[in-house]
Amino acid sequence: MKTLIRFADYAGIAASALCLLHCLAMPLLLVAFPLLGLKGDHHAWHDALLLAITAPVLLALVPGYIRHRDPVALSLGLTGLGAFLVAVFVIGPQWGEMAETVSAVASSVLLMAAHWRNHRYCKECRT
Repeated sequence: MKTLIRFADYAGIAASALCLLHCLAMPLLLVAFPLLGLKGDHHAWHDALLLAITAPVLLALVPGYIRHRDPVALSLGLTGLGAFLVAVFVIGPQWGEMAETVSAVASSVLLMAAHWRNHRYCKECRT
């Protein structure tokens, strides 16, 4: 179980960092797409990121909380996941891409902090 939690924490950090990179670089890439003759399917990317971010929260933070009872890691993770869902499904459609980007960047930072804290606590577990 400890190995699964550790791997899921690494995957969660990587997925959150990828989301952060996507949010910051996508406006620049969208400008370049027409010049390169490419079409970007932004919604498919969000669906993939949603899965890549949600699975590690469920596979690392929930079992991590059960194992070492750190409410901060779980709270940060659930808040970050909720903020990401709100950013993609509420803020983006209602207030536009810039507001979505700001919210998604904040959620990525929360998720990375949650996984990092969970990883640190799980490393201290002896069993």
